[in-house]
Amino acid sequence: MALEENTLEDRLIKISTRESNKNLMVSPDKIYIFPVPKTTFQFLENIWQSFTNKMVSLVDFNDDPIFNFSIFEVIDQDEMKIVATATHFKLKEIAERRKIPGIEEYIKKSRPIHLADPRNESARLIRKAIIDFNKGLRPEVTFVNLKEEEIHPEKKVLLSETMNHAIGIPLFVNENPIGILWGITKDPIPEDQIRHLTLQLYSLFDVIEFVVAKEMESGNDHYIAQKNIEKADTVSNSRNLFYTTTKDQKEPVTSIIFKSHQYNIEYRMDASFIIPTTDGYAVSLKSFIPEKLNNTGKNLLLIPGFFCRRSVMDKLAKELALKYGYRVFLMDMRGRSRQTMPKHGKKEGWTVDNYIQDDFPEVLRWIRWHYPSERTVVVGHSMGGMIPRFYVSSYDTIKELKEEFNLPQPEEYIAGIVSITSPNYISLKSNFIGLDTLKRGFSMLPHKMISDMILSMASFSMQATIQTIDLKKFFKLILNLHSSLRSFSYNIGTKSLTIKDFVGYKEITPPEWYFLMEDVFCEESVSVIMQFFQSQISNERSFWSNDGRINYTENFLNNFTMPIYSVVGTVDKIVPEESLTELKDLKSENKVTTYYEQGHLGIIFHGETVRKICKGMDEWIQGLK
Repeated sequence: MALEENTLEDRLIKISTRESNKNLMVSPDKIYIFPVPKTTFQFLENIWQSFTNKMVSLVDFNDDPIFNFSIFEVIDQDEMKIVATATHFKLKEIAERRKIPGIEEYIKKSRPIHLADPRNESARLIRKAIIDFNKGLRPEVTFVNLKEEEIHPEKKVLLSETMNHAIGIPLFVNENPIGILWGITKDPIPEDQIRHLTLQLYSLFDVIEFVVAKEMESGNDHYIAQKNIEKADTVSNSRNLFYTTTKDQKEPVTSIIFKSHQYNIEYRMDASFIIPTTDGYAVSLKSFIPEKLNNTGKNLLLIPGFFCRRSVMDKLAKELALKYGYRVFLMDMRGRSRQTMPKHGKKEGWTVDNYIQDDFPEVLRWIRWHYPSERTVVVGHSMGGMIPRFYVSSYDTIKELKEEFNLPQPEEYIAGIVSITSPNYISLKSNFIGLDTLKRGFSMLPHKMISDMILSMASFSMQATIQTIDLKKFFKLILNLHSSLRSFSYNIGTKSLTIKDFVGYKEITPPEWYFLMEDVFCEESVSVIMQFFQSQISNERSFWSNDGRINYTENFLNNFTMPIYSVVGTVDKIVPEESLTELKDLKSENKVTTYYEQGHLGIIFHGETVRKICKGMDEWIQGLK
């Protein structure tokens, strides 16, 4: 049945020049469905899994997944057949590249159904959608009770006991139908969530049509198309897209104006501002600007952890921009994209010091140049929170060592710092017995031997001459560390950190896990890993500069006086609560520490926690000078 609540305004995608006489309009059952063009079909084969992955990633008002299961039926010549499926609970396995026999068997069991078969409900919906599309309307979202309504026998045999309700929307590319995307649930959609879901499906319809057509036209980049679909913001509708110029960069910035369903306001996203730093590197910023800014006179700069892209902080950014009215910038540090890498190959990578001493001050300058009357509140997650804290507290030393006396003065540029699960030094919470023995063992090993161990995991996919390392490989090293040191210890337990601990998997849903594994986790410079690793095995409880000339931790504890708002995860194994006890001893007169029962990444993914953190941050920022 078609949903009556779907208004024409919701579905309108273009203004029809003339409404045809209803007496002349053709009947839907007379509409001919053309085969999907061969080139389009071949492109779709590489990305249609992203349609179903995105479908089972949609969430309701409470951040709970809407669909348990999703399928995509494609138009294949004169038939329709199921070619892609996904389940909410299988996305983690997909991310980890495991074989999923259940899904594969499901596709094998499904059989094509001819378009002319009068029982082909999907074909009937597509014919109706073709008429609507010609009127300038998006297709209607259709709700089907699978237990009560007549279902084609070939589909009936595929249904399990938990597949009770299906919600479908036909998809188009270049104004031609390509198939229909279904989401399947055990329980009916609550009445108060129907409109929210309908708007999300219209957004997904727009994204798929735009992304597929654009990537087919610009060079058939399957990977980019897949990522853009899976990352799409379906709780907003794009209103306008422009490519804008800035006076300080050659490449255009993508500026998209959205209408948020969730917050019921318009906002603009600009991406990407490229800011050159040192040695041919650059950083990249994107921004969210709400239709009405608050009156605090503060911009927010969000910095992710060293292993993550800025996307990991999108939930925080949108809540702060769209609910509380801040202009929010999100930072991708050097090495996160080709735009931030040198055009010509370099043998050296980069260090944590480059983040602190080069990239961060350049971003401060850039924001001040564009908004000279406003100061910045820096919000960092994990080691992203170390960057502003260590810059501020080691400012005089950095200025002297770099012999650069025009570095941005912290008090002039920065109004305050929010650090979310940010360590003072690296202290992974390990549960295996004998960690102290391991540390003593590594202190006996030559530095080059430790470097060689890490270099053995290096990859070169970002740029051929720069050594980088994959986060998953690094945690595998941590997990199996003890096996390399049996000459130093014979009775070490086997339980240690995993990526599950890093993510805080208990607080993150399988779709979010998939998103993290596929998009957020990235490669990191081997030199950064070395600093990270040496801090972990050090007995000094300190984080040092790569050249050993700056003890960042000591300077932070002794010199930091700026307003600081700290967020601690009480079940965080990466930055354990007990390693942050020194926060109470900081000299800052405006220091607040809040606690949430969340893991390291779960704390910025769990919807309720994000909302509470942002509320507390806003109240604190309102009181800043």
